[in-house]
Amino acid sequence: MKIVIAAGGTGGHIYPGIALAEELKSRDPGNRIVFIGSREGLEKELVGREGFEIKLIHARALLRKLSYKAVSAPFVSALGFFESLFLLASIRPDRLVVTGGYASFPVIAAAIVMRIPFFLLEQNALPGFSNRFWHRFARKVVLTFEGSQKYLPGTVLGNPVRKKILEQKPIVHDRPAVTVIGGSQGARSINRAIAEQIDKLSGIDVYHIIGKRDFNALKDKVSAERHPFYHPIEYMYNMEELLGRSDLVVSRAGATAISEILALGLPSILIPFPYSAEGHQDYNAKALTDAGAAKILTDDRISGLSEMIVSLFNDRKEMDSMAAAAGRIARRDAAKDIAEMLYAEH
Repeated sequence: MKIVIAAGGTGGHIYPGIALAEELKSRDPGNRIVFIGSREGLEKELVGREGFEIKLIHARALLRKLSYKAVSAPFVSALGFFESLFLLASIRPDRLVVTGGYASFPVIAAAIVMRIPFFLLEQNALPGFSNRFWHRFARKVVLTFEGSQKYLPGTVLGNPVRKKILEQKPIVHDRPAVTVIGGSQGARSINRAIAEQIDKLSGIDVYHIIGKRDFNALKDKVSAERHPFYHPIEYMYNMEELLGRSDLVVSRAGATAISEILALGLPSILIPFPYSAEGHQDYNAKALTDAGAAKILTDDRISGLSEMIVSLFNDRKEMDSMAAAAGRIARRDAAKDIAEMLYAEH
């Protein structure tokens, strides 16, 4: 089969596409997988690292505040629409899978014009406006959370997770360890909170993924000599190794980060991004807290982050209970189930 995967913008949209591509290739090495992404996103770097073919189009996010990028976005995406028409006509895919992100807009529009059936993957508990709009044209909609069916009709199969995450075994470590993740771009409020509260975490190994944007500004704010337990990291490509040696994860509540945390059965403290579209990260976090797999800490209470971390490490019974809940709600077979669906559709 020839499968096009439209994914772009952030790692949260790209990694599920990579996970599905891995599964499709493992089923049949003869399958041709082509990603279509934006020239402005992370996909040109991340997809290439995984050895998959990628074609880049012009696409730009529709920003909510007035700026040159916001005004130019419709015109840039219009160019991307014509580029998508050309690419889809030249590839002639048997299946088109859309994992989301602004790069998917022009690709979906081109697919509709060309009458190419497509499949939507919705990662978030509260489906985004784009998928709520496009779902009526889709062959199938795949949901990550059961509760999403209140907002969007679809089949709950989960969010695909990469094989290297699924295959990661716990790494033996002597000291308690927490991994702090701000997402592919970093999270300033979390980064600042860790830097300011690091003295209170002296009994714990802290692996802090700062993000490329803030790394140089923050890495020297914590003294390596005084805080040998603190490990600042600009960006982590081998996330599975870091999660494998962690007892607890602190993260924004992006759907893909959550899926990877759950796949390894890890308890988490989720700090939803307060400006996420329609507050979708709050819905993601609530899905985990309702299941007993995570704690929520809002951005305006982030001064209590270190206290919450220490409190959890002092109550291993609660940590174990959260880990067990994470394992119960994880959908580790999502990529396999979605691949099966693609093969079954004609």
